[in-house]
Amino acid sequence: MSHYAYSVAAVSWTPGSHLRIYTSDGSKVTEKCWDGSWYVGALAVDGQKVGATSWVDSTGQIHIRVYVSNLGKITEQCWDKDHWYVGALAADGESASATSWQEGGSLRIRVYVTQYSGQVQEHCWDGAGPWYIGAYPGA
Repeated sequence: MSHYAYSVAAVSWTPGSHLRIYTSDGSKVTEKCWDGSWYVGALAVDGQKVGATSWVDSTGQIHIRVYVSNLGKITEQCWDKDHWYVGALAADGESASATSWQEGGSLRIRVYVTQYSGQVQEHCWDGAGPWYIGAYPGA
């Protein structure tokens, strides 16, 4: 494939300057990191498109969620301290965008999946799970 990005997502956090850039070349999603200088991150998975979100918890720990589209399936890749693992979200679709926030002491994640029909489906996480389909009205 080309060395040009087919899809890109980014997250950042403070204190300090921390960036994570996730790009797909059309077949593989990889991670580039900035913590004062650029380096290649640990995430490298098959995928055509990518979305991401992150948050810092009350202990100062960063959490990253990357939503990867691969062959019509969205999977969640999770970073919670020191390694990547596959998360609980799995959905049919061609791309995903995500956001997250803290509310009332609970984490909220919303992932918006574009399905092949063109409809957008909202997937919701409200702290303790499970994932559920939200009320977002679609396209």
